[in-house]
Amino acid sequence: MKPSQNDKSGARSDLGERALAFLAQHRLSASPINYWVAHDYIRGNDPSLCEALNSVIGSSSAIDDFVVREIYEQHVAGEALRRFHGMGEGIEKLLGSLLGDVLSASRNTSGLQASLTENLGRLDEVRDSSGLRAIAQNLAQAALAANESNAALKKSLEATEQETRLLRGELDKHRREAMVDPLTGLLNRRGMLIEAAKLFDSSDGPPALLVMDIDHFKRINDTYGHAVGDIVIQKVAEAMLAIAPDQAMTARFGGEEFVMLVPNASIDRAQQLAEKVRTSIERLRLVRRHDKLEIAPFTISVGVALRQREESIEPLFDRADKALYRAKHNGRNCVVASS
Repeated sequence: MKPSQNDKSGARSDLGERALAFLAQHRLSASPINYWVAHDYIRGNDPSLCEALNSVIGSSSAIDDFVVREIYEQHVAGEALRRFHGMGEGIEKLLGSLLGDVLSASRNTSGLQASLTENLGRLDEVRDSSGLRAIAQNLAQAALAANESNAALKKSLEATEQETRLLRGELDKHRREAMVDPLTGLLNRRGMLIEAAKLFDSSDGPPALLVMDIDHFKRINDTYGHAVGDIVIQKVAEAMLAIAPDQAMTARFGGEEFVMLVPNASIDRAQQLAEKVRTSIERLRLVRRHDKLEIAPFTISVGVALRQREESIEPLFDRADKALYRAKHNGRNCVVASS
């Protein structure tokens, strides 16, 4: 059964309340960065962020704004995201308004409680019906004030939730953009490292990593210009995407270097995929559009490694990169597997 819209709204509100409670528990200010990290921590969708924060909580060190900002910078903020300070200010205003409404409602609820205590205590002193009417009138006015305050709070919460959801959507959009290479549409290095960490936590079988590098790329740029060099990079990305299995991750790791991470693969399967990409690139023939100049054929070299037990992405990449180096040393345009 799919959750109703009310269920989803309730879950979002509960998540926000738990994030605010987390900040209060650790005596952290309700700043946009603190709220963002607390929200992601409570939601639990970013294992690396949760691990980093749990490490601080489990240590003797106290959590402060400086520590939270470090976690934010390391696990949340990309270069593109840092440029959107206006959104952070918007969230801060929303939080300030929300906290003000909550305090206001609390004061009115306290007023109702005080009125109840006072008027119930006066019942022993009442001798006629006019006294009872006065007490009832006082209680009704206190209840009305509290009810109006709670209704205003509910309306304010609904508006705040909607606006926060829009701001959050914009921030999520820019966070995704900060993980993608704009030239190819593939993941960038940071995006691949984040997604690889998630895969390593959830994968049943060992993934294989293919590290690819365009041979003599500097020569291509020097001969035909950077515009052609960009097209060559895009064509390599397209060839990778055409051959990559459905669950594989593809990324431009930097410059003319690409990686493909294939879940639940054998070393033989990884070498076969690498060979397919290599031959696909080798067969490409490009013609420069404005003058019909044929671009000389180009090739790639590939290093392949299979993840060992409990191995993180960094040593796995290092082994695949060393295999790539051997492929370059062996004459390029070939595939070499890590031993």
